[in-house]
Amino acid sequence: MVVHGVLNPSANDQIILVERTLTGAIDIPDSQHFDAAEPILSAGGVPVRDATVEIIDSLGRVTRGIEDRTVSTSGKGAGVYRVPLRGTSIIQGSRYQLRVRTTTGQELTAFTRVPRPPIRQTGQLTRTLNRDHDALVAQWTRVPNARSYAVRVESPFGPFFLFTDSTAIRLTGDLRNLFAGDLQRVFIPGFRQDMIIAAVDTNFYDYYRTNNDPFTGSGIISRVNGGLGLFGSMVSINTGTISVTADQTKPIEGRFRLTPTSFDPNTPTLLTLYIESEAARPELAAALSGRFSTGQSTTRVDGLLGKMFGTEVTLTLVGNQIAGDTIDVWDGALDGDTLRGRYRKSGVGAVFGRVP
Repeated sequence: MVVHGVLNPSANDQIILVERTLTGAIDIPDSQHFDAAEPILSAGGVPVRDATVEIIDSLGRVTRGIEDRTVSTSGKGAGVYRVPLRGTSIIQGSRYQLRVRTTTGQELTAFTRVPRPPIRQTGQLTRTLNRDHDALVAQWTRVPNARSYAVRVESPFGPFFLFTDSTAIRLTGDLRNLFAGDLQRVFIPGFRQDMIIAAVDTNFYDYYRTNNDPFTGSGIISRVNGGLGLFGSMVSINTGTISVTADQTKPIEGRFRLTPTSFDPNTPTLLTLYIESEAARPELAAALSGRFSTGQSTTRVDGLLGKMFGTEVTLTLVGNQIAGDTIDVWDGALDGDTLRGRYRKSGVGAVFGRVP
């Protein structure tokens, strides 16, 4: 068995994933899309169904989980066990046990001790960051029972994540994301990027700082008895949302409003554009980023990515601040202070004029 569970005092329920290692005995489809409601099956895993999953506190009180597929109207959620242990009832500094029993009698156990931060803050990291001039600086108090501190910044190209044993961190505006496919920067102008600093236990730290060797199967540090995986804990120390900006000095940079104004609440009416990266060579396009607003005011605000070659401009409207979640693509050109073009999916033309 393979288990993955992290106790989180900020969560309403504690989620435990239970599956089996891949042995080649079962055909795994490799062309399906990931479904958050079916995380194990849609990712090519083999879920363990109908197991008994329990979390036991230091006083012996037992809270039993419910498999999502047994209560979901869609029948999805095989191997996903939701333990109704509210985060507010988790005693920080205490020891908790995970116990899993399968219908065939196989048993798995694991333990974690939850860190106990003296101070927890929410939203204190929220700020506007000009990537060209600013750096993000954060400090916190040392946490008892914490093995390390996890720092995570969401970005459209995937999260930036690291561990530190320090109680302070400084992230520069031009920091590169080592976990992104093309080493894009962490902070992308126009995007609102969530950030969290959390205290984590030894199990969490060791599991995520190690890798599994695809040939030998060794490498990951697992303290699970009767199986593999992780049962750890993390406690948020501070959170916030970083609104990223940059200087706007080039013709394509600035705000552009739809002309004439549309009353369709789903139509982008205001674009804010930045040159995310200059073209490395004349024959290459510059990378653009920014955000768009819909409706007459700010019915919806989300991120956009794009490119510019000469006067030709392509803008990709994305959802949920994620580069891979494409809403539509606008192709056009910059003519003085005017952007003229057309959307690929809808086929609708749209003209945007610069806002003074």
